[in-house]
Amino acid sequence: MSELFSYDELPYPSKFFLQTHPDRLATMAVFFGLRPAPVDTCRVLELGCGNGTDLISHAFHLPDAKFVGVDLAVRHIEDAQRGARELGLTNIEFIQMDVAMMTVDEFGEFDYIVAHGLFSWVPQFVRDRVLEIFSEMLAPNGIGYISYNAYPGAHHREMVQRMMRYHSRDVADPAEKVGKAISFLAFLSENASEKEIFGPILQHELQRHFEHEAADIFHDDLSDANRAYYFHEFAAMLAEHELQFLSEAELHAMGTGGLSADAREFVESIDDPIEREQYLDFLRGRIFRQTLFCRADVAVDRDPKPDVIRRFKLASSIRPVSPNPEIASTRVEKFAGAKGMGIQIDDPLAKAALVELGQSWGRAVGFDDLAENAKDELLRRGFESDDWNERLATLEAILFQLCRETSLIELHLFQPEASREAPEMPRVNALARWQLPQANNVLTNLNLDVKIEDPVSRRLLELLDGTRDLDSIEVEMREFINSSEDVEEKSDLLLRLTDWLRLSVSQLAKLGMFESE
Repeated sequence: MSELFSYDELPYPSKFFLQTHPDRLATMAVFFGLRPAPVDTCRVLELGCGNGTDLISHAFHLPDAKFVGVDLAVRHIEDAQRGARELGLTNIEFIQMDVAMMTVDEFGEFDYIVAHGLFSWVPQFVRDRVLEIFSEMLAPNGIGYISYNAYPGAHHREMVQRMMRYHSRDVADPAEKVGKAISFLAFLSENASEKEIFGPILQHELQRHFEHEAADIFHDDLSDANRAYYFHEFAAMLAEHELQFLSEAELHAMGTGGLSADAREFVESIDDPIEREQYLDFLRGRIFRQTLFCRADVAVDRDPKPDVIRRFKLASSIRPVSPNPEIASTRVEKFAGAKGMGIQIDDPLAKAALVELGQSWGRAVGFDDLAENAKDELLRRGFESDDWNERLATLEAILFQLCRETSLIELHLFQPEASREAPEMPRVNALARWQLPQANNVLTNLNLDVKIEDPVSRRLLELLDGTRDLDSIEVEMREFINSSEDVEEKSDLLLRLTDWLRLSVSQLAKLGMFESE
């Protein structure tokens, strides 16, 4: 376990992952027919919790749930405990210890156990013990989560990592080691003589590292303990510990969206879920997995029907491409999500439901309310139907398919309450204020991930501390823009600052960013 002590010298960056949230784990369990513990009162364990950012981000909005984080690095745990104190959280405990020494007698059982960024980066005996912990400590209806590097995609990454490690093998200082490794990768990328396969791989890996901090590269890419698995190998390890594959953390990751017609036909002809996932990895060149699992004796519905969608709240930032979409007819309308993914829909009730979701973005809407609102909108527009039950069934099928094959719609069982109005003196919620100095992403009170794209946006969030109204904020924003060397196109930004500021605050309010007065 000496490898992990490097985290005391160079701590891992502050990050949170919505895919490890109890709501995500419970949602996937319910989708496939399980009965997981209620999100708001569950017990959660995170193995290798780092500096606690992830677990704290979940515990903040779930005061009646209990959270335990374990990590070997003293500095990580000290930072985690400090963060919990600063936010006044009493439902979370951080423990400094080797996960290999944990026992069920000391810790008890948990409804959800998470190991993100741990499994592939520890020695084999620790991986064995991690799986034993899941087998021993997971409640009868519990859900486990493990992320890990996956083949076949990890093969090309491992090639690059080994070259980086070789070139920096004699350097002990973490920052210097990363610098030497990245410089060498840049040299390789520019000078590699093979331009068809090898060169593009080097360029892709170099570009990937531009978005990473030194600690990411040091711990993830330069670590000697770095093991990838084919999915069928990981599933076999689960079975050895009386556990079984449930799903991926992201539902659409199991779909066939984006594959050719022949590839879809091939994958959909496979009945065995392990075989199906393995061949999906072959087709996609998957490099990283976030796998959920449960006890082997739990019945899993491998063929959920579209009406399961009625059990969830739905959320989406989807918008019609047309400024005046024709909803109350069978005319095809195009819709687009935040990341540019688009779909075409001709069903009137589905079009009305997607418009409703986009207008409600920030808030998750229960299926029944969504369908009723969509129906009311069609009736208001003069649309009539002889069989609304049939239209509801069609809506179920369309939304079900969108959830399985795309990332356009999120499913939830739980969402915190939050005001969607901006107070006169807007104040960013306490969790986001705590996250802001140490990360590029913050969470709203609706548990939405907001990325801070630029220094102007960051400065705005810093000024939204409840001591200023919008006029005062605008004055300080103008001073910041004029004096900052990091702001581009200052003249244009200053001209439209008033409108930009008010629109930004309105959008942040809609996403639940502010504390209530």
